[in-house]
Amino acid sequence: MDDRDLAIDIRQLVFSYPDGTEGLRGVDLCVGKGRRVGLVGPNGAGKSTLLLHLNGLLRGTGALSVLGLEINERNVAALRRKVGLVFQNPDDQLFMPTVFDEVAYAAVNAGYSPSEVSARVADALGRVGLSALEHKHPVNLSVGQKKRVAIASVLVTDNELLALDEPSAGLDPAGRRALIALLDAFQTTIVLATHDLPLVEALCDTVAVMRDGQVTRVGPTADVLTDEAFLEECGL
Repeated sequence: MDDRDLAIDIRQLVFSYPDGTEGLRGVDLCVGKGRRVGLVGPNGAGKSTLLLHLNGLLRGTGALSVLGLEINERNVAALRRKVGLVFQNPDDQLFMPTVFDEVAYAAVNAGYSPSEVSARVADALGRVGLSALEHKHPVNLSVGQKKRVAIASVLVTDNELLALDEPSAGLDPAGRRALIALLDAFQTTIVLATHDLPLVEALCDTVAVMRDGQVTRVGPTADVLTDEAFLEECGL
């Protein structure tokens, strides 16, 4: 695949936490633009750690470029305008007094005019179905609504890649269906880290399996998720 067609290009990425715990042990992963990748694996495999590298929140050693930008201090601000990262727990991400302010935060920091901020917030809230709740305090929302606010807060800028950590965790069946419908409508590159294999089956064209800080298999969703012996071996 031509480098210009890659949304993510990772070569031998290594990362250890300050206490010495190895998070990533030589990850190799290429993701084409517009692809939807399910990042699966047991707890402690390195999925969340890898996601946090995609917009520079964590920085290891090795080669990593996202949307044609190498991860470095010079590029990190531009990168964070292009990569939307949604945490597993929306309460870790939401901190503003109203839904409008929460969604507007990134657009304001990106330097858009007040009128454009308002237009972008209206568009993002409309896309996640929360236009009527713009004056609500996020703390008073349901888990599913909070997750949609978190998604809207990264859609408000011109994101070309959406990275989600356990997006279906804590959702009831109706909320889960709404999440699937929402994500399925996006035209951007999506990487979602999850234990929810039916969610991956519903949304993703590719599966990347992680074990012990490495990507051990990448393949079409149907091929990987029907390999029951392999999934059992991986603790999935």
